[in-house]
Amino acid sequence: MSGLSSVIKLSAASVAISMLLSGCTSTITSSTTQNMNASVLDAQLNNLVSNKSCTASYQCKVLEVGARPCGGPSKYVVYSTLNHSQEQAEQLAQKITQQEQQKNAALESKECSPVLEIHSLCIDNQCKTVNYQ
Repeated sequence: MSGLSSVIKLSAASVAISMLLSGCTSTITSSTTQNMNASVLDAQLNNLVSNKSCTASYQCKVLEVGARPCGGPSKYVVYSTLNHSQEQAEQLAQKITQQEQQKNAALESKECSPVLEIHSLCIDNQCKTVNYQ
């Protein structure tokens, strides 16, 4: 019976080590995947907002994107709804914001620099940033 007992203990130890190692691997993989997803989402958003052509100011929108550790968006982005759907832009911004919120939850530091809100107008057939003072 002592032989069987040592086999069971060895087997249990093997399972525990496997679980620990697979947990480390999945953590590394999920972190890498999260960074890749953030890069892909940022690239998609940059592509979407790159064409700022407009014919009227109502087509120019401002998106709140991301999340600062102390609250509020990490940036504002001006885009035009003339060539892209507002819903698509808002969904991308929401995904980026959710990822940043998850990243911030894991951070210990709550340092925060201010981000000033912006407005947009169609000037010379381009959506442009306007700061009111």
